[in-house]
Amino acid sequence: MKKSMRYLLFALPLLFGSCKAWLTIDSSDRIMENTLFEDEEGFFTALNGIYAELPQSDLYGQSLVAATFDVQAQYFDTTKPSTHVFNTLGAYSAEARKNAVSGIWSKTYFVIANVNKILEHCESDRDVLSDKAYHIIRGEMLAMRAMLHFEMLRIFGPIFSEAPARISIPYRESSELVVSDLLPANEVIDRINRDLTDAVAELADYDPVRTEGRLNGETTTGSNRYRNRHVRLNYFAVKALQARIALYTGDRETAGRLALEVIEQAGDFFPFASREDVTGQTAVGIATQNSEDRIFSSEILFAVYNSKRTTDIYDRFFSNKLEQTNLLTMDDLAVHNLYDSESDLRSYQWQTLKNTEGVDQRFFVKYGQVQDIELGYASLVPVIRMAEMYLIAAECEEDKTKGYGWLNALRVARKASSLPTTGSLANDLQDEYIREFVGEGQLFWYYKRLRKTSIRRIYRSDAAYMDFDPANYLFELPENEQEHHNQ
Repeated sequence: MKKSMRYLLFALPLLFGSCKAWLTIDSSDRIMENTLFEDEEGFFTALNGIYAELPQSDLYGQSLVAATFDVQAQYFDTTKPSTHVFNTLGAYSAEARKNAVSGIWSKTYFVIANVNKILEHCESDRDVLSDKAYHIIRGEMLAMRAMLHFEMLRIFGPIFSEAPARISIPYRESSELVVSDLLPANEVIDRINRDLTDAVAELADYDPVRTEGRLNGETTTGSNRYRNRHVRLNYFAVKALQARIALYTGDRETAGRLALEVIEQAGDFFPFASREDVTGQTAVGIATQNSEDRIFSSEILFAVYNSKRTTDIYDRFFSNKLEQTNLLTMDDLAVHNLYDSESDLRSYQWQTLKNTEGVDQRFFVKYGQVQDIELGYASLVPVIRMAEMYLIAAECEEDKTKGYGWLNALRVARKASSLPTTGSLANDLQDEYIREFVGEGQLFWYYKRLRKTSIRRIYRSDAAYMDFDPANYLFELPENEQEHHNQ
């Protein structure tokens, strides 16, 4: 049963504070749309506003990618000094874990409410939209709603493989100011899958990404509304999300099929990064650290655009200007051991720089400043990439040799040597997940999906394993949310 809310779930004037035409609130705290959805331009203003919220610190600006869950995946050494700001989080303190996710819930549902508002107006104001605009806006917003709910389910939901019917989170499909029922995890997944299926159907015949690819940059002839598809939830990104979610729920057959579809249909538009791309030579004509494409932008299916990426992520967690108490890094030998081939392109994501004491130290520079901010990759934060599709294809392949084929295709693209097919595919896949997703917040969910009870201290030179309590995969709902549902 729905209950009246005692707090305002979202305040859209704050969400789009720079947009004078957005929404106002009357004396009854009801949201009123005056002019924004009167024409197609207003719809795209609202759409842009949704994407502009994603780089907030409680979303893909920090919490969902760079620190909170990578610390808990034991990428970085938070044991030295003992006063390290992430010391207790790295040790899985209940209080630290609660505080780390406290803002994620409210911010995510804040954005979801606004997504629902746009979806509602797609129907009530359908007459002001062209067919292309209607289908693309609706498709992207359905996908956004699904993606954000999945983020919530991964955090606040159960270990799906052992308790799929456990009560988890609400699935909010209305902008109405009410508290929604908490649903079993498998019902949340059903609604996520329904939204993604509908999103694919909406985008299939209208998204230019299927025939023209990313469409980087702006055009001087015509509209830019449908360009830069890699920073929008495009058709291929939605299919990739479907693959990710299918694997998370144990549907290996569907996950493998969808991953192969993305590889086959999107591969030419989202190619693996070359050494010249990574070193910056492709962009500026000469290999230079100041222009390195360390996020492998050509293969990003969906990224969040954050013009303050260096400030929000690199300067906050990884910069050589940080004191050791605030720095996330690992020791030199651990970095060396992370990659089993010295030519691995992913090693460019680490540099030896002088720390605040003038001593050489390894620093994670994936999100470091790119000298020319006009370069397309200077402000991107990856959310889903082609590499993940290869890992999914490898894991879901029934034939071990074919599985290694997909894994080795990724490794060869990274300029690492192929692995023999006589090894443990599961172990080799885990190693590749560890190498591939530093700073992207994905490894912890790989561990949760497989209910790992022993994980590596990656930051240590010996990469020793530690016992892991599966209870640490579970996060309690925020206290105010618990209070509403206990009334």
